[in-house]
Amino acid sequence: MSLPATIHTSVGQSLIGKVSRLFNNSVTDVLNELLQNARRADASRIEIDVVDDDGRSILVVRDDGSGVADPAKLVTLGDSGWNEATQHREDPAGMGVFSVAGRPVEIRSRARGTDNGWRVVIAPEAWESGAPLAIESWAVDAGTELRIGMPDAWGKDLAAAAVNAARHYPLPVLFKGEELKRSDFLAGAVRVEDWEGCRIGVFLERGHIPSSYPRINFHGLTVCCPMPSVSEVETSECWHVRVDIIDAPALQLVLPARKEMVQNAALDHLREAAERAIFRAIAHHGRHRLAHAQWLRARELGIDLSEAEPWLPAWIPRTADGNSLAVGERVVDRPMILFPDAEPPIEQCAARVLRSGEILGGALVREVSAFAGYRWYDLVPRISALSFRIEAEGEIHRYEEGLALPDTMQSGTVAAIMLDVFISPSGTPDESASSRSFPADVLIAPDDGWSADLDETLILLAPGCSVDPNDLADLLEASCFCASDDVDNDSWQTQQRYFLVQARQIANTLLRGEDAAILERIRDIVHEEIRWLIPAGRRVSMVAGDGQIDLAFVDEAAAPSD
Repeated sequence: MSLPATIHTSVGQSLIGKVSRLFNNSVTDVLNELLQNARRADASRIEIDVVDDDGRSILVVRDDGSGVADPAKLVTLGDSGWNEATQHREDPAGMGVFSVAGRPVEIRSRARGTDNGWRVVIAPEAWESGAPLAIESWAVDAGTELRIGMPDAWGKDLAAAAVNAARHYPLPVLFKGEELKRSDFLAGAVRVEDWEGCRIGVFLERGHIPSSYPRINFHGLTVCCPMPSVSEVETSECWHVRVDIIDAPALQLVLPARKEMVQNAALDHLREAAERAIFRAIAHHGRHRLAHAQWLRARELGIDLSEAEPWLPAWIPRTADGNSLAVGERVVDRPMILFPDAEPPIEQCAARVLRSGEILGGALVREVSAFAGYRWYDLVPRISALSFRIEAEGEIHRYEEGLALPDTMQSGTVAAIMLDVFISPSGTPDESASSRSFPADVLIAPDDGWSADLDETLILLAPGCSVDPNDLADLLEASCFCASDDVDNDSWQTQQRYFLVQARQIANTLLRGEDAAILERIRDIVHEEIRWLIPAGRRVSMVAGDGQIDLAFVDEAAAPSD
């Protein structure tokens, strides 16, 4: 067999036998396609109705457009029959009527400027067989009407499908005689720009924008398409875009279903234009909290923005549970000092010493690395190092992130605890940092730097420490409690309750002694598990020991006063 000199692309005849699978046979696809055909035919309105034909429901879609002069064009796959201008602007592809393939369909049409209309009836099997279809003359107004046999599944979806198809469609749509409501696809935009046959609307909304959110409107046919969005730092607001296509031939939909955009150079250019539109909207807004990298991207696109607003959230020590970062109030127009992220026990214990930070000469603020690069942010002094210095049994030990205390050290009172803070002045390297030292009263040092296991946690107290057991238990919870995600470990509330019981017992043992801790534990058990069993107005005495418990109701007269 010799090879041919040339070959040509073509469409195989076997494709005709598969046309009923080009679309998903839903009423939504049918209405979308037929409405697009009507618009291209310069219709001024579209009517959708349901009629009864000998007990069968028939969907009727009628327009007053230019009509179809050549019936063969309508049922020729890939040959749209549209004029050259329409083919250039919209790439119609000649597939719209095949959205009803496999259904019984009657088509009636009359081209404008002609006296004679026509009709063709297409049986379900004729779509794929290629059998001849008889054309007969028919008296009909100018335009096109399709009468489609409705499956039962369409009945419950038709009304909603009609409403959705008409919502952003540029022409009036009547459903069962009533005009459906239409709205501008860009309604609610804070800014609208015209760009190469499109309208780009910029929106500012709270929360995450889901990927299922329609971003592009093609004359009423809305599709999802990834488009640029910009979220400001530590806010729930997001700038995003929607695009209304008016006349942009290079922006094309994937055929035949037209539910996504063709990924081409034109779409890339649109995305860049959308980015510019977002940054112009932010510039018009007048203030922002963009990350420095986003600010640079705006400049790269030719949009000059002021720097982000020069404020930072007040520093609040984070807790071990969930490693969450609490957001403090705004600190603005006063001296600030950046506090870097550290392990929760270090932050919690340092907070007891530093409080608001005024002893360092400024308000402590949370480090926001996204702002690094802004002049105002780079000039803020920052804590470059933080560590605890412990004097115990004549030796000096240091505790900081990544550095553990000796295994031989035990919880209890030590000779001294000092917090050493190194502060780097604005715009200077770390080696020029100055140091400050402050006495601390408590240090919590988990064995692994961060642990919910209190048996492996050192609790060191300075001489004369004034913390009470409840405060110490709360500090242990903030520093060490982290609920497990494992359902076998019970609910968050149950885990927290067990942790606090252990934390209170340890705190009482350290601060009040073992006897006081035992009594406090018994008191906790009575309060949580037993108190509710005692009748109102009655009192119970308990004597327990050596494995025995004696209980008795006490007469009010004999009961000790509170």
